Amino acid sequence: MTFKNLRTKIFIVVFLLILTIPWGGGGLLCLFSADTYQAVSVVETEKRQMQNIEWSNLLNTGESVSGFIDDRIPFRYTLISIYKSMNDVIDGQYQKMATAVGQKLYSADANKNKVVERGRTNMPIVPGEEVQQAADDILDDDIFFPLRVNQDVIVGRFGWLYLYGENEYECYVGSNILSDDEMQHYVNLVNQLQAICQAQGKELYVYIAPNKSSIYPKYMPTVEKVDDWRRISRLYQKMQNEANAPFIYPIIEELEASNVFQVYYKYDSHWNHLGGLYGTNALYAAMGVEQTDPASWIVGTQDADKYELYTYMGIPDSMVTHDDAEYTVDYRPEIEVNGLDVEKMICRTTSNGANQKKLCLIGDSFRVNMMPYIAKDFTNCTFVHRDYMKEVSNDIKDADIIVIEAVERYDYEGFKTIQKVINLLSN
Repeated sequence: MTFKNLRTKIFIVVFLLILTIPWGGGGLLCLFSADTYQAVSVVETEKRQMQNIEWSNLLNTGESVSGFIDDRIPFRYTLISIYKSMNDVIDGQYQKMATAVGQKLYSADANKNKVVERGRTNMPIVPGEEVQQAADDILDDDIFFPLRVNQDVIVGRFGWLYLYGENEYECYVGSNILSDDEMQHYVNLVNQLQAICQAQGKELYVYIAPNKSSIYPKYMPTVEKVDDWRRISRLYQKMQNEANAPFIYPIIEELEASNVFQVYYKYDSHWNHLGGLYGTNALYAAMGVEQTDPASWIVGTQDADKYELYTYMGIPDSMVTHDDAEYTVDYRPEIEVNGLDVEKMICRTTSNGANQKKLCLIGDSFRVNMMPYIAKDFTNCTFVHRDYMKEVSNDIKDADIIVIEAVERYDYEGFKTIQKVINLLSN
């Protein structure tokens, strides 16, 4: 028997043992101690339903069978824990090596690029450039940090997590620039809806919430930019010059706040409660509504309890280090709000707030941490996720103020919403 044949047989035996030992050992453990088996095998903290076999589709694909087995393999939790521990050790060594090598290769180019970028500060600022310059001025890319993506999540500096997909990375590196025709189409939509709203006595506000990577680029990995003059900066300039309705992109407010406070979650893609209040203040500035200092409402700190991006990576809660905290905000405690439920896709509130106008905010998940504040400042509000607009058509028609919100990476969804509101109010 040659060494090659012996090695092949050994590999086959080891492979079969890996497949059979968990099932055999798990069966014996379940027979003698069901509770122990449950504890080391079932990961209850993944917050999802275990895969079931799709019998009706079994002839077309066997993926559901594979998923069914994967979710129920004995010692599942233990195997995941061992894998993560090994992965962390290997990744730690990789980061040290990559950083050492990358620092030598990158430092010279980084310093050269920095001189070019800082030269922009002596140029006249036009609408749109101030939001770009604000982001450029806080970049701290002197130290090379390699890009690493895990299940559509970017692992950044100091453990900060960012979305890689959903258009966030493209926004950050400037690879998704809008064409002139696309931007003009968006301007035309805003102006068309503004004309309809003015004719019906309504106020319109278009609101783009900044991406997390736009506010905290200092924790992003070192990546090559496709275009420094980003999509949102170009669009903001176009809107400021040609749109008839307020177009709000509160990057300056959030960046200034981030110099003092943490305004986005470390392990989630959204702004936190304080970030939501700073974002609400920017909306109020455009409305002419009374603004307050968001920091004046801080009463303490609490566990952030937002770890969405860990969930994206398939890491269970029991393996997450809860080291992210946020400020507790007690905004206008004297005002009573009825009906507020931030988990609902459709939420209608009433309050004894100061503003008597009916407000309807149509947006995405970034609306959630704005709702507690707006609900206290307006007596009658409707907050709705854009996917549920049909159910609140009368609320939109009856509203005195319409706010259409979308996060930067989903700006195009905001303009789709504008088109839907145009159709609704035109009937």
